[in-house]
Amino acid sequence: MQESTPLHGAIYVKLLAEELRGHGYSEQQIFAGSGLNAKAFEDRRPTAPYAKVAAFFENAATLIDNDILGLENGIKRDFHLSGLVSYVGIASPTALDALNNISRYRRVFSDAIEMNVDSLAKNGRLVWSFRVSSTIERRQHVEFSAIGLLVALRQCTNREIRPDLVTFRHSRNTNLQAFARAFGCKVLFDQRENCIHFKPIDLELHLVTADNELYAILTDYCDIVLQSKSRNTSDLLIDVERAIADRLTSGKATQHHVAKTLGMSARTLSRRLAKEETTFFKTVENLRHSLAQQYLSNSDLVLAEIAFLLGYSGLSSFNDAFKRWTGKTPGQYRDS
Repeated sequence: MQESTPLHGAIYVKLLAEELRGHGYSEQQIFAGSGLNAKAFEDRRPTAPYAKVAAFFENAATLIDNDILGLENGIKRDFHLSGLVSYVGIASPTALDALNNISRYRRVFSDAIEMNVDSLAKNGRLVWSFRVSSTIERRQHVEFSAIGLLVALRQCTNREIRPDLVTFRHSRNTNLQAFARAFGCKVLFDQRENCIHFKPIDLELHLVTADNELYAILTDYCDIVLQSKSRNTSDLLIDVERAIADRLTSGKATQHHVAKTLGMSARTLSRRLAKEETTFFKTVENLRHSLAQQYLSNSDLVLAEIAFLLGYSGLSSFNDAFKRWTGKTPGQYRDS
């Protein structure tokens, strides 16, 4: 099966790798399981496939036994290092303008991130996701990015912005209070979407870093850069997985329903998946397998609840499937 590998700015991987090296970890330990190495970061502003960036953060958290590595590093992140997209954000007139511009020009830094600002001005909702397979573990990097963006807004407005609510799609059952303290609000996991619910009044705040002349220059340059960039991946598998994930609990995660959602026939979907060297059944199985491992490792959900979330008719069906995937029952996997 072909992998979707949108590129992402990797400057923060480079910095974290240098920090780990300073603590005495070897290059082999630092980059284990990520598919990266020190040579990949010789450029001043390196990029890497997002899947490898995410894998690096997960390995780093495991390596130093710090379950909130992403959160802690995001709090101290230097937003300027994101390059052009950060500077156009910083130079924007207001917090709302900054977020809209970061969304508009995000592909200058990353092909992986999707941002939805449709209800930002009216309801304060900033929603984001990633154009990568749902099977890619990315908890640490998602948390790193979310708190990093909020901290940058706080610094640029010189105000302690506290959202009304923050939600994450991934599971977490540890260090929950650390997230409430960092974001200054209630933080929920295992939710339908990644979303920061800003107070609309906070979005009206003027940035102390605003620069009208620089802002005009940077937006013009960003437009030129975007025109020259080309997408490097097919979105089909990502779209199919999202459609399946949205329908698992309803029992409508069928090829017919997913194909209809994507505006094609079931036969066309089957043919296009074959070109990706996979099938609809394999895509469902891979997604269920990945989600099951995430739920078992990072949540306190009981097995019956996990079975329901994955779209199984009963616990025995889930047990049988999980044992087929791993050779263990869900209970054995959680205890191991």
